[in-house]
Amino acid sequence: MSDRSDSPAENPENAPEEPEALAASDAAKVMDSFEQNRNKILIGFALATIIICAVLISGQLKRQKHLDAARAYSSALEKKEVASFDAVIIEHPGSLAAGNAMISKAELLSDQGKPEDARSTLETFVSDYSEHPRHAQGLFALGNLYHVSGDREKAADFYQQSIDAAPDAEMTPLARIRLGDLALEAGDMDAADQRYQESFTLHPGNRFIDYAEEKIALLKVGNPPAVKRPAPEPEPKPEEPAPKAEAKSAPKQSPDASKGDAKPAPKAQEKGGKQNAGKAKAAAKAKSKAPAQAKSDGQ
Repeated sequence: MSDRSDSPAENPENAPEEPEALAASDAAKVMDSFEQNRNKILIGFALATIIICAVLISGQLKRQKHLDAARAYSSALEKKEVASFDAVIIEHPGSLAAGNAMISKAELLSDQGKPEDARSTLETFVSDYSEHPRHAQGLFALGNLYHVSGDREKAADFYQQSIDAAPDAEMTPLARIRLGDLALEAGDMDAADQRYQESFTLHPGNRFIDYAEEKIALLKVGNPPAVKRPAPEPEPKPEEPAPKAEAKSAPKQSPDASKGDAKPAPKAQEKGGKQNAGKAKAAAKAKSKAPAQAKSDGQ
């Protein structure tokens, strides 16, 4: 009996509330809460909107700066001038384009025969752009410059730094080959062979495998015996011209002979002829006078 009297059907007070009544009650509570906190909700919504807009604008500005820096770097690459790369570095500091400009500037300075300026540029790059994607490349380039200058200790240090900075980078196998070259220059052929082999055993399929195998093949051949270079043959002396034959001089004649053989000049002959003709006439006159005189003497 007691159980039946306590059932929900017989006791309306214990019956559950209708679903529609519950929904209306909850909606009324929500509206009351909204009315009480309207200002806070609106302020929060406004703040969220401002933050989202600020993030979007900031991202857009960053993208625009990145595009501007990229365009400036592309223009500098076309010009290939140190001043153009410097402009990118100054106008877009800390950007990817500025780091790229520093590496390109160092390459250009090296090509122009200015290794000290190139080293200074790369040292600034590896110091200020440690998070740059080409940081390991800058370390390798710096090691290569020291290698060329003869500073093997610093060269080996920077080669190893480039390997540690990017173990799987494209230039890492070449850095190992360069370390092998340094070992070979120091006379350690075993260390050189190990470095050459590591360049392709630790990095299979890289594009420097053939280069490393050539290095190993040269190690196996060893240094060929030195062959003395033959002395150059003496150059033939130019032939001296034969002495010219001296013209035979006419035999000297005695003064007397020269007088006898000498022919008088034309005027002297003409004068002598007139004198002879005058003498002949005088002689003829003398002969004609001689008989007349003799006749007169006879008489």
